[in-house]
Amino acid sequence: MKTQRSVLLGTVATIALGVSFGAMAQQSAGSGVEEIVVTAQRRTEALETVPMAITVVSPQAVAKAGVNSFMELGRLAVGAQMNYAGSVPTVAIHGITTAVSGYNVEPNVAIYLDGFYSPGTASISGDLTNLDSIQVLKGPQGTLYGRNATGGAILINTRGPSKEFMGNFDASYGRFNENIFNGFVSGPISDRIRFSISAHSRRSDGWIRLASPTTVGATAGNASPINVGTVGTKLEADVSDNLTALAAFNYTYSADYSANNFAVFGHINPLAEPAPPLRATVYGTVANNRSNKFFFIKYEPTLTLTYKSSIGTLTSHTGYATLATKNFVEFDGTRLDISNTAIRYTQNTFQQALDYNITAIDKLDLLVGGLYYRDVMTSPPGSGASSFGAGYKLSTFTLWKQVSEAFAAYVDGTYHITDQLSLTAGGRFNHDKRAMQNFEILNAAGAFLTGPISSQKSWNKFTPRVNVRYELAPRTDVYASWTRGFRSGAFNASGPGKAGVPFPPVNPENIDAFEVGFKTAQSMVRYTSSAFYYNYTGYQVNTTIPDPYCTVAPCGIIATLANAPGAKVYGWDNEVSVNPTESITLHAGVSLLHARFKPYHNATGTGVNATNTLNVSGQTQDWTGLRLPRAPDVSGNAGFDYEVPISSGTLLFTGNVNFTTSFPVSTPATFGPLAPAGLQNVERFVQTTYALVSGQVKWTAPSEAYYVSIYGTNLTNQNYRLSYNGSAFGDYSVKGEPISYGVKVGMKF
Repeated sequence: MKTQRSVLLGTVATIALGVSFGAMAQQSAGSGVEEIVVTAQRRTEALETVPMAITVVSPQAVAKAGVNSFMELGRLAVGAQMNYAGSVPTVAIHGITTAVSGYNVEPNVAIYLDGFYSPGTASISGDLTNLDSIQVLKGPQGTLYGRNATGGAILINTRGPSKEFMGNFDASYGRFNENIFNGFVSGPISDRIRFSISAHSRRSDGWIRLASPTTVGATAGNASPINVGTVGTKLEADVSDNLTALAAFNYTYSADYSANNFAVFGHINPLAEPAPPLRATVYGTVANNRSNKFFFIKYEPTLTLTYKSSIGTLTSHTGYATLATKNFVEFDGTRLDISNTAIRYTQNTFQQALDYNITAIDKLDLLVGGLYYRDVMTSPPGSGASSFGAGYKLSTFTLWKQVSEAFAAYVDGTYHITDQLSLTAGGRFNHDKRAMQNFEILNAAGAFLTGPISSQKSWNKFTPRVNVRYELAPRTDVYASWTRGFRSGAFNASGPGKAGVPFPPVNPENIDAFEVGFKTAQSMVRYTSSAFYYNYTGYQVNTTIPDPYCTVAPCGIIATLANAPGAKVYGWDNEVSVNPTESITLHAGVSLLHARFKPYHNATGTGVNATNTLNVSGQTQDWTGLRLPRAPDVSGNAGFDYEVPISSGTLLFTGNVNFTTSFPVSTPATFGPLAPAGLQNVERFVQTTYALVSGQVKWTAPSEAYYVSIYGTNLTNQNYRLSYNGSAFGDYSVKGEPISYGVKVGMKF
């Protein structure tokens, strides 16, 4: 009730602040703070004029906070969380996140890189490099960025060709033997042709240590080295006065094993887990006898054509991506070959989008567009998902091919009723089809245990949006909106099914979102506030059910996907940036969130048996009223920049802190009905409240061509978890990065 009252207050306060700030803005003078330009409505607009909640993250903010990878973006984006479900990277915005851990299931926060949709959960965990800007669009984006965007969309834009020759290089060295290099060169080839080349490399021993095989509590080297890198090239040509072509090619590789190093520290099963030193006893160390790996390579050529006609701008995005992954995991976390899994697959994605921004109609900004998308995910012959038992003997291997195909057509128009008042209405028709082909599970001898089966299903959905915006004063707006989001259905990549009896896919998710907001940018202050309410239905979850194909008792249970009844989500976001002087910038943001399951009495989770305190997997639990994963009630960040001129240049002092109250990391599972009295409905796998502090001191030469900085992250050495769950072996988790520090040098021209 406290959060509900706070959010109700937030709705009223957002409107009231809009009126009061608007009155002050009418009296203010001066040009105001720097304008921020966004493309949240698939056209270039000032942030204050876009009627939706958006957090814009600059490359400078990323550098100052010591953020390297996409999975650290939650430190800067208010209302966003990044964690792992097992070894699968997951994203949440306002508590809307995937509860299904599978590489064949697309996330419900859409990720776009330079205008191209990234479907794979694997590749989103890469490093952030060569940034131009990041736009975090909060809430469902059903019309304009509507593919699997029930939670929102994250638009990552990188720098490209320039008309003047320029470049920058930097290198850093930090704790855990971390070496980072970045390079960027851009310039003209001729009057009509320009190029850019970027490169990034990060290598580290990692912070997770390997437990000693002989001495309890001691360590014996590094368990999780990191080796990631990207190379990107862009070539831009003015084909004619009206037509511009931008060809790009990105290559990315990543060998980051951090999220795969599971260690068991609670409710340990003595029948499944050996005594130390065959398993780890110190948090942040792991014991394994086979290297846990998460590796991917991605190639992506793209072509963007922009044609300026007499009535508007036509833009074409054509892209093709190839992703290959290898994932090796020991869930038992010991030096014995008890349980091992190897997952390999390739993913080939083609997409073609067309947008026509029509500006020739008086008082109307009109966008008409369409999308074709085809994605083929295949397990390589002879490998796929392989399970190994005692003695590292092959138990089963799973082979499958999933084909996803989608068509979409959308229209969106903003009509300017007056100079201050505008109304936007739009809609998107979605057609999604998924096909699971030749799904089969074989034993070590190659005999079929399941399948081969094939099945397909398609879904149609219309996702509209309506909003109204009123300009109270220059660069000061209020708005109200309603939007609908849609996430496609999916097949369970771990079965089950029998020959000739396909197993049905999980149905789509749907969300209706209502939002009111206020934005202003004045002489010293930029402030945004938004209050929101979501009605979330069809929430996709992992579950277990009685085997529907069993005809002779006793019958077992099988793992599958299902639709939970849904959730109710509401909250209030605030972000403010203040420049009291030219040399000082202060910024802060806070998100209040209430994200709870609707009545859900037959959920599946890992509980505890009171008689022996061991885990009980696949248990039926009541999750009614429990928090959604990755949905803290309060989260936010704050920081400062202070620039001091000195005789030999300038000194820049920066500090940042991001904080979050407790939340379920991977699952809202409880201790369950078999737990001791008073614990039955208590959430188990919860990350407690924590804060991460980072800081930097940077010297820049008078010419601004050179700089040196000293940086530190997690300066209070806070313990936090990247993932947290339970299995028959016990409770397992992965430790987040502890305190780190280093030095960075750079130059630009």
